[in-house]
Amino acid sequence: MDPRPAAQNQSDETNVVVGRSGEHVRILKTPEWATVRKQLQQVFDTGIRSVAVCLMHAYTFTAHEEEIGRIASEIGFTHVTLSSHLSPRIKIVPRAHSATADAYLTPGIRRYVDGFASGFDAGFGDIRIDFMQSDGGLAPVEHFSGLRAILSGPAAGVVGYAVTSYSESEKISLVGFDMGGTSTDVSRFGGEFEHVFETTTAGVTIQAPQLDINTVAAGGGSRLFFRNGLMVVGPESAGAFPGPACYRNGGPLCITDANLLLGRLRIEHFPHIFGPSEDQPLDMNATRALFEQLVADINAEMRARHTAESAYQNKSVEEIALGFLQVANET
Repeated sequence: MDPRPAAQNQSDETNVVVGRSGEHVRILKTPEWATVRKQLQQVFDTGIRSVAVCLMHAYTFTAHEEEIGRIASEIGFTHVTLSSHLSPRIKIVPRAHSATADAYLTPGIRRYVDGFASGFDAGFGDIRIDFMQSDGGLAPVEHFSGLRAILSGPAAGVVGYAVTSYSESEKISLVGFDMGGTSTDVSRFGGEFEHVFETTTAGVTIQAPQLDINTVAAGGGSRLFFRNGLMVVGPESAGAFPGPACYRNGGPLCITDANLLLGRLRIEHFPHIFGPSEDQPLDMNATRALFEQLVADINAEMRARHTAESAYQNKSVEEIALGFLQVANET
């Protein structure tokens, strides 16, 4: 007796289809659609409105994913991401990560786009609106998705300095340094844009074309903490508002404050756009006051941790600020 499953002993071709990759796929079992609908309804009833669908062989056989997507839409999910449409590649784990990231990010992006459009009297109307993608290309607003927007900001920076700074006659390669609120990104341009098609960010592998941009440090808005005897930078960010303490909006200590305290940022070089009325300069006093409070806490805790044989020497405000910058550069 043949020990293989009966479905694989069939001589007819009724359950065999040709996948998009040209492979012949035998359908051994069709999902129980009633069960799928029941489970999706349970998820919907919890308040979730965006869903990602990823099946193992959907890179070549898409029908089952598409049916699940159709059922989800019927139930009322406002956004459905199908891995087979988004990134039809053979690796299921990064494909699932990619679909999940898209399902998480795209609804937020759509809300942003809708808010942007509402600023026009008649919406976008017949105006063509394109958004930058992570690969350095532009996408029409209706096709802009979360997965393709992960590095859209840094990608725009690469395109910008490539267009404005690269000389076709001299052909000297350029290195980009883009310090934002939460990260510092570096890139290179030597006459052609360099792309990667699979990247890992925060432990999550994403399958999507992106410019080759690497995050090397924290950003100016990355917050400074002292936890369990360790100096910590980020990943929490003060954001654009309230921003760092020196922005005069009651914000926390950030990398920007450390740079200001150490004289790496000059107050006279910045416009008077800070504070509630957006008409004041950076506030060194606020930065120093918070640093002095933090340094007092650090010194007190570290003295308590040390024995008499290894006495702890109090650190100055400048030493602590420099220490946070070193942590940021190393992590």
